[in-house]
Amino acid sequence: MYWIVLALLAALAAWAAWTLATLPAFHLQSLTVDGVEYVERSQVVARAAIDPNLNVWLLDTRAAERRIEAIPYVLRARIHRTLPGHVRIEVVERAPEACVRFAGGASVTVDAPRRVLALGCADAPLRFYDLRARRPASPGEFLQDSELLRLQADERTLTGLGANYRNFEHDGFDGLRTTLPGGVTVLFGDEDDLAAKQRLVDPILERLGSRAEDVATLDLRAPNAPVVVYRPTVVHRFSTQYIQGTHRPDHNM
Repeated sequence: MYWIVLALLAALAAWAAWTLATLPAFHLQSLTVDGVEYVERSQVVARAAIDPNLNVWLLDTRAAERRIEAIPYVLRARIHRTLPGHVRIEVVERAPEACVRFAGGASVTVDAPRRVLALGCADAPLRFYDLRARRPASPGEFLQDSELLRLQADERTLTGLGANYRNFEHDGFDGLRTTLPGGVTVLFGDEDDLAAKQRLVDPILERLGSRAEDVATLDLRAPNAPVVVYRPTVVHRFSTQYIQGTHRPDHNM
């Protein structure tokens, strides 16, 4: 008799569970997506793949979150449910940090951890990294190129010193070449003493005054004898110390 009662109770519990699982009130009633700017809402909904005819409380939320996080621009996704059948997807997007340009013309947009967010350059990227590699890169991939790692490290060093450079690349001698937002190219050469060389940039440009607008290149590869190269179109209206568009500023700054 005891076992019969247990069997009846088990059957009743199974029936109750099945009834709750199939109750239309717990089917998807509303779905909202928060936190998207670069990613289309429809793309998030498609990756979540929530069946509107199933109980949302039986949804494998972690699996759905992982599918959403596979979208290149998504850093993190969290699914929240409220009774009876409301679902909210909270998305944290990755921030585009730079455009990486490869030899041969291909380019990709990446975030700080170097995840490829999209093919081509995003609108108004913060900076550009020009690589000598030609390897293809696909959205969602993490770039591990050693040259890119070096350039990022240089960027962090210079930014930490208060500098603001837009382009980063290596020249034919493996030295660092950067570009200021105004278009002045700065040749740093060896990357081991960036801090000491960077401390020369502002004083040199400030000493030049209005002539700084005519500067094309600031060569700091020999920091004890920096060279200023002027744009070819500049009329040589300066003193005779300017020879073939170059000028070695004195160091008594």
